[in-house]
Amino acid sequence: MGVSESRNRRRRLRRAAETAAGLSIVVVLLMIFYLNLYLGIALAGTENGEFCPDCPDWANFEGWLTKRQAYDQQQDHNAQSGNIQVNGVPVQAAGNNPQNTIAPQQKSYPVPQLLTSAAASREGMAILDVRTPEEYRSGHIPGARNIYWKGILTQGRLDPSLAVEALRRAGVNNSDRLLICGDLDDGAFFTLWALCYLGHEKVSLLDGGAKAAWDAGVKPEAYVPAVLESNYTAHIVPWLIVDESNLGSFLNLSDIQILDARDFVDYGKSEFTNASIPMTADKLYEENRIKGVAALEDLLSERALNKEGTQMVYGTPQAYRLFFALRLMGYNATLLDGYWWQQTEWAVRNIR
Repeated sequence: MGVSESRNRRRRLRRAAETAAGLSIVVVLLMIFYLNLYLGIALAGTENGEFCPDCPDWANFEGWLTKRQAYDQQQDHNAQSGNIQVNGVPVQAAGNNPQNTIAPQQKSYPVPQLLTSAAASREGMAILDVRTPEEYRSGHIPGARNIYWKGILTQGRLDPSLAVEALRRAGVNNSDRLLICGDLDDGAFFTLWALCYLGHEKVSLLDGGAKAAWDAGVKPEAYVPAVLESNYTAHIVPWLIVDESNLGSFLNLSDIQILDARDFVDYGKSEFTNASIPMTADKLYEENRIKGVAALEDLLSERALNKEGTQMVYGTPQAYRLFFALRLMGYNATLLDGYWWQQTEWAVRNIR
C-alpha cells in the first residue's frame, strides 16, 4: 500500500468518525428536545399561567383545592368517557373497554384496629361510653361503662391524674381491649387520644358513635353494670403531646409538618407559625363517620404529608379528630393540646 493511499484511508476513517460523532450529537439533542416536550406536557400550567394541579398555593389553599377538585373531576370524566387529554389534546386510552373493567376492592385502613364498625362483634371488649351521665343512663350499649370525657379535663386540657382515677372507678384494667363510644361531638376522639397518651395499647373507636349502634340494631339498656375498682396505671407516652416543655424540641425536627385542624376562617385569623398547613378536620368525616381510605388518601396527599416524618396537629377540639384520622392512616401524629400556643412567639396574627 502506497503512502498516498494510506493517507487517503486515514482521511476516510477520520471523516467517518466525525460523521458518527455528529450523529450522536443530533441524537442527544433530539432526546433533550423530546424530554423537554414531555416535561412541558407533564408540568403544564407551571410556566404559562394555567392551573397547576401539583403546585399548592398555601396563601390561598382552599381556593387552590377547589380548582384542584374541579380539575380531578374533569380528568375522571375524561377517563371514564375515553376522552383523555394532555394539554387539551385527545389521547386514546389503552384498553379502554368497559367489558374489561374490574371493580377495585375496598382497601382497609393501614391501622384497622383503631376503628370498629357498629355491626362488628364487641366480644372481649370493654366498652367506655364517654357521653354525659344523663345520656348514658337514658340508654347505652349493653355492658358499657360511663366515663364522661369532660370530667378528665382541667382548664380545658387533659388531666392525667383525673383520667387514671376515672378509669380505676370504671374497673378498667391495663390489659383490657377498650372500645370508645361517643356521640356527635369530639368526646370520643379526645378520649382515644388521651388513652393513647396514657399508654393504653388496645383501644378502638366505635365508628359513628352511639347513633350508629342504634342504627345497626343494638338495643340500648339503662342498667348500670357493677364493676370492681381497678389499679389502673398510666404509662405515659411523652411524644404524643406537645406542651410548653417540649415544643422547642418538636420544632427543631427536620421532618416536622404542622397541621391546623380548625375551620379555614380561624386559620385565616391566626396560625401557629407561618409554616402551618391547613387541614380542616371536618373534611375527613361525613356525618360523624370517617371517610373511606381512598378519600382520606386523596385529602392527605394534597398536603404532601410524609409518613416517615412527624405530623404535629393543633387547633383543639378539632385536632382530636385529625389526630385520629392520621393515626388510622399510619402517620406519626402528635397533638398540641389547648390554645396556649396563641401566647407564644410562634403565634402569627393574620389580621392587623
